Amino acid sequence: MNWDDKSDADLVRLFKSGEPAAFDAIVLRFQDRVFRLACVWLYDEQSAADVAQEVFVRGYSGLRLFRFRSAPFTWLYRTTKNVCREFNRVRRTEPLDHEPVDTSATPERHVANYQGARRVRELVATLPKRQQEVVMLRIFEDLSVRETAQAMGCREGTVKALLHQAVKQLKLNNDGAGSDRE
Repeated sequence: MNWDDKSDADLVRLFKSGEPAAFDAIVLRFQDRVFRLACVWLYDEQSAADVAQEVFVRGYSGLRLFRFRSAPFTWLYRTTKNVCREFNRVRRTEPLDHEPVDTSATPERHVANYQGARRVRELVATLPKRQQEVVMLRIFEDLSVRETAQAMGCREGTVKALLHQAVKQLKLNNDGAGSDRE
């Protein structure tokens, strides 16, 4: 069966009706997004991989009870967030030692990409948690305002306000840091 032409909700329905291969398709569709979100929250690739695995272990049993009150990704997003919180209770976070790298790039490009990604993470980390969340979902995950609001459990106007505040604060933080470097 071609899973690519199935919607997220269709995959969940198929899984709930007893089609185990539909869950494999769900994992393939969302594993990179779940991993990226976990990387942002945990600052560690290995921990993020462990969290992503736990999210899908929980998803296997949890999706059987899914009631379609939100989109499947919204449910996985919240599960990821909760597993990351649990993981952070157990251990303190540390910065990533290694960024994912593009093997086709030059060594200079690797350094620039690593430094740029590190700087973005540092700036986003200065934001309040809700603003960090809206930046991750709207900018990094490219969700719509509506999807972001559903994932965060708030109104669309709240998402817009949080994003506006976050962008304003990021500009201030970046401008202030830029003047220190000169």
